[in-house]
Amino acid sequence: MIILFGGSFNPPHVGHRIVAESAYDEMKPEEFFILPTPNPPHKSATQLVSFDKRYHWCKRVFWGSYFTVSDIEAKLPVPSYTFQTLQFFSNYYSDIWLLIGEDSLRDFKKWYKWEEILNLARLLVYPRFFDESGFKSSKLEFVRLYCPIIDISSSYVRDRIEKGKTVKGYVDDSIVEDVVATYKNVI
Repeated sequence: MIILFGGSFNPPHVGHRIVAESAYDEMKPEEFFILPTPNPPHKSATQLVSFDKRYHWCKRVFWGSYFTVSDIEAKLPVPSYTFQTLQFFSNYYSDIWLLIGEDSLRDFKKWYKWEEILNLARLLVYPRFFDESGFKSSKLEFVRLYCPIIDISSSYVRDRIEKGKTVKGYVDDSIVEDVVATYKNVI
């Protein structure tokens, strides 16, 4: 069994790491892939840092023998659709779990080829809302990941940088200085 955890990671923050660690602890996968997305179809490229930069940040944040940071999405057709990524991995693995947030679950039926995604992988969903509205409104089959609600997002980190506030504690110490310097030039 493998877990795929994709995202723009723009930038990766401590919430991403906590969710990944929680998923690993609960599911004990044989492999756990972190998949930075070069061109997310649902996000504006306005403040999107280069794929190479985000990929290298992920390599530093998701250290450990059980995480593999993969650049496969940079090698697949643009834009980066989850369906294409799952097609690739399904050539090598039969038991695939897709780790997504409760916010993504709520909008899942808007995803490109969402029904085919469900034929290729099972959904492992982490909480994002205190009222559990994403879980309650979904009619899809999924497994809930029990972990703390991390009320932090990459956009929140970028907003703090733009306002001149610290992001220590929000971003891994190994990348915090580079993240601040990078976004000061982008924002």
